[in-house]
Amino acid sequence: MERNYSDLKFFSLLWGILYVAAGLIQVGKGVGLLSASFLSSSLLPAELAGGLVLVVIGAVFFIATFEFSKDSFEGSAYTYVGILLCLVFGTLYFLCMVADLMNAILAMEKWTFVDSFKPALYLGILSAVVYAVGKTGSDR
Repeated sequence: MERNYSDLKFFSLLWGILYVAAGLIQVGKGVGLLSASFLSSSLLPAELAGGLVLVVIGAVFFIATFEFSKDSFEGSAYTYVGILLCLVFGTLYFLCMVADLMNAILAMEKWTFVDSFKPALYLGILSAVVYAVGKTGSDR
């Protein structure tokens, strides 16, 4: 009973590239290798810890791709763990965004949505949407 993992393999490779690229840009900005104006500073801020988290998540997806290339079924496990990490950190950054909003309201300070909208949040949302669409499509 052979399963075709080509969709998961493509997803893992694409998400690995997205997460590692976003993470390396954030780390590069955080340590000063890239200028603060490189790309959008509001959508890819200079953030060392957040960037390292994204690189680790991307590495999980790359390991999944490597496992798929060896025709190992374990690649799907790495892909689902990567998706879980995307959702966990996306949720964490969402809660941070809500906390920033509440803090701004209580302190009567200025708050903007874009300033709190970090890569882990929007990549997590994108991961959830792609996963939900993929699951719905595979159930048919």
